[in-house]
Amino acid sequence: MFQGRRETFSSKPGPTLKLTKQTKPIEIFYEMFDNDFIELLCIATNRKAEDMIALSRKQNKFTTQSRFYQWVPIDRDEMITFLAIIILQGLYRLQNDKAYFVFNGFGTTPYFAKIMSYDRFTLLKDCLCFENNHDIQDTTRLGKIKPVIDYLNLKFSGLYMPSQEIVIDETLLKCNGRLSFAQKVSSRAARTGVKTYELCESLTSYLWKFYVDAGKDKSTGLDEAHTNDDLDEDDTNGELDKEETIIDQFAKDVEAVDIIPSENEDCSIKIVYNLIEPLLHRGHTLIMDNFYNSPLLLRHLKKHKTDCYGTLRLSREFVPDSVKKLTKKNLRQGEAIGTHCSDLGIMVWRDANIVSMISTYHNFQTRSLETTNKMGYKPIIVDDYKKCMATLHKKDQFQSPQPMNRVRCRGWYKTLFYRLYNAGIFNCFVIYSSFHTGITHRNFRVALAEDLVRIHRQICIIRESRSLNINPEVPSSNMTGDVKTLEKRRNIKARPTVEGNHFPMRTGSYHTRCRFCPKKTRTVWKCEECNVNLCILGCFKAFHKS
Repeated sequence: MFQGRRETFSSKPGPTLKLTKQTKPIEIFYEMFDNDFIELLCIATNRKAEDMIALSRKQNKFTTQSRFYQWVPIDRDEMITFLAIIILQGLYRLQNDKAYFVFNGFGTTPYFAKIMSYDRFTLLKDCLCFENNHDIQDTTRLGKIKPVIDYLNLKFSGLYMPSQEIVIDETLLKCNGRLSFAQKVSSRAARTGVKTYELCESLTSYLWKFYVDAGKDKSTGLDEAHTNDDLDEDDTNGELDKEETIIDQFAKDVEAVDIIPSENEDCSIKIVYNLIEPLLHRGHTLIMDNFYNSPLLLRHLKKHKTDCYGTLRLSREFVPDSVKKLTKKNLRQGEAIGTHCSDLGIMVWRDANIVSMISTYHNFQTRSLETTNKMGYKPIIVDDYKKCMATLHKKDQFQSPQPMNRVRCRGWYKTLFYRLYNAGIFNCFVIYSSFHTGITHRNFRVALAEDLVRIHRQICIIRESRSLNINPEVPSSNMTGDVKTLEKRRNIKARPTVEGNHFPMRTGSYHTRCRFCPKKTRTVWKCEECNVNLCILGCFKAFHKS
């Protein structure tokens, strides 16, 4: 019987910040996106706007009707306001950007136009940039967004320490344009797009580190990863009737070889090392699917005091031949066969399909589970794997309603930025919820956006959309356009009061006739106070003046 030993977890999980119950969401936002990051966005955006203006001048297109004619350089407050609008757009799903800034009745959002005009928002969105094209030192495919990737990887891993169980997962970001390193995965909803590999905490789905797959990169030596053909793991409810251990050449083969990442090594192994290297020797447990797992990789991770388990492809190297040949015909429903060597074990279990698992500490014992109308048994490793993967999908459930992932923009790197920015907001929520368990994800985003707009745009969207702290001594020439408009509204004289309820209202019938009209014209209007049917044009006014 295989008796594995789990490594002792030696780190302190949770936020590395000093948080209290009085900490607000905006304080965590400032830690995640500090002044250096905002300054990077402002400088790159202003440079791109200047380049676009110079290009339009060269092409004789810079006229008074040009969008760039009234361009004003963006500052820190306006950039944070722009990011706050991106958060607010995720709370309401509308068909396009213009729908957020139009007020034409029910189902509209009037506060967006009070915060920023639609023309200014679209201009900032088009000019948004992260690296000047003339000063790009990184000539790789990710050069345009490399500063953002490096910054967020550093912040994500520096503000939080994951718990013992961590998971490696991949996401596919849809890109509609032509892209040389776009991958096609038919099993995904996006079908084609940019693939990212993410190391997340299993309990909270906190994104700790990520790697963007841009194909073969000379700087890192990482080759393009291919589609993950996972084994079917549905309907894994069955009864384990038999356990059997097969000892063969598996032990000698794995112990004789050690893994050293090199240029010719499998790309999935390099992805794992790129993500988990800072967490080695801490006692973490890594859960992966069959795209990454192999006996050679798990043996090396175990030597670095890192446990690992998950599904396994039976075609991997060093998998025993006796296990590779197993099919449904060789096993009964609920039957399992296992083999082990030292601290590594492989188990093949049949339920609806053949499920193969590998682990560095799980034994081949079962766990009783109560299913519909019967009591079932499932291997402990299968049950643990399904629970960890189910909690990992919490991140996708929280972020899927946010349309910022599906924002249409020119340039794949902008789409990737919105995806990473959305993940950063979710990480802020995980850090905040560690001390405030009663707040929901949506309420956190609402509170964060309200504070950002109130501080950096001086607009309170909770009570009334008007500017705060307006100094009446400031001359009108130094006021912005929005402040001038608000000052004009304040100087409007008091509206006159009307005595009585002499207002037109519908009669509810199309057959009533006017009491004042000599032609007795049919009308659907009447006076609310007098209860007299009147024509709305002419007769209503003449009746009350007579």
